[in-house]
Amino acid sequence: MTSSRLANGGLINRSKRLRFTFDGRAYEGVEGDTIASALLANGVRILGRSFKYHRPRGVWGAWVDEPNAIFSVKTTKASLPNVLGTTTPLEDGMDVHAVNAWPSAERDIKGGLDLFHRWLGAGFYYKTFIWPDWHLFEPMIRKMAGLGHVDPALIEGYVSNQTHDHCDLLVIGGGAAGLIAAQTAAEAGQSVWLVDDHPELGGGLYRRGQMVEGLQPSVWVAERIKAILRAGGRILTRTTVFGAFDHGAYGLIEEHGFGKAPTLHRLRAARTILATGAIDRPVTFANNDLPGIHSLEAGLDYLGRYGVLVGSRVAIAANHTLSREAADRLASAGADIVVLIPPGSVVAEGKKSVLALSQDVRRAPSIRCLPLPAGRPCCICGNMRAASSTGTNSLAPSCPERHPRPWQPSERPTARSISTQPWTRPARWRSEALSSRGRGRSR
Repeated sequence: MTSSRLANGGLINRSKRLRFTFDGRAYEGVEGDTIASALLANGVRILGRSFKYHRPRGVWGAWVDEPNAIFSVKTTKASLPNVLGTTTPLEDGMDVHAVNAWPSAERDIKGGLDLFHRWLGAGFYYKTFIWPDWHLFEPMIRKMAGLGHVDPALIEGYVSNQTHDHCDLLVIGGGAAGLIAAQTAAEAGQSVWLVDDHPELGGGLYRRGQMVEGLQPSVWVAERIKAILRAGGRILTRTTVFGAFDHGAYGLIEEHGFGKAPTLHRLRAARTILATGAIDRPVTFANNDLPGIHSLEAGLDYLGRYGVLVGSRVAIAANHTLSREAADRLASAGADIVVLIPPGSVVAEGKKSVLALSQDVRRAPSIRCLPLPAGRPCCICGNMRAASSTGTNSLAPSCPERHPRPWQPSERPTARSISTQPWTRPARWRSEALSSRGRGRSR
């Protein structure tokens, strides 16, 4: 499942190329990229290591929900540790390094610790190294588990400005709901502040990729922005509301780019509307921390905002109805889709990155097929879809809506692809695998 940049789509400027390095290797991104999206566009999958056992880590999310893409970044202006790659805009000349990995994230010498995972249970060091004296081992363990290195040099001119202001209405979140709320209040004569932490407003509209009131999302958003500003409203992007305090006081941090001090806004609002949306929660299964496993919303965000397809063969495991829409969206971008539907245990296969997903259909005696674009195989039995006379997708007559799926030895996924027919490991293998890959290895 190799990620790649598409020829069109996204909110990026493909005509302006940005050069940067990651762990000593040179890459190119474009204007509008974040560090994480640029690395994904170049097919880089291992972006870091777990802080304690140095297991390989890749991108999970596309914004502040990302736990793995943490880097040390240097430019001619500044050097900062623990920079979140999904929220930091890419700049020309950036020197990016993975934290807690040497000599690189892909070939971390301490990654060999994972070979001893059977003997390195959660918190093992509290018991193993208590004799003769814990303090003899503590410095070494803390050094291995630390993230990033602080540069003692001062950043020239790094001083935050502070402002004090007030408004009738504070709208937190610049998606469709926040834009409509801010426009309506501003046109009614109220003083309105609309804040969003992204560089551009629109929220999940780009992720969905659907027309809004007959307009493209970017056009619709631009019209809402003009209406808010025309009515006297104020819009702050790259701004995070970090705290709500007594008497309607709020703390806002407005970012100005890498190595530049943010602005602190102290704002008092008579009323507040939260339009922050929601984030995807992970499906829990064995090895769900392997590189190549993303949240469903992240895969759509990278496609809609940065024109990056997270993989050519994509398996979707979800327990909500948006998986149908996501499958259609990714398939229209050129991905080969396999849909795995919980309940039933899902196991990720692979060591340094995910190679296949298998589902235990013995716990799910029947699985419902999801409709995908015409001409694509059924996610369970492989029968082809057929387009009906009305133009809608439907199952081929030979493929029932529900059916059991016994395991066949010949259907085990290869190390190079994700099988379109889910493989079920025997019960004995399953119990051994889950016991050896369970608690204590994810750190």
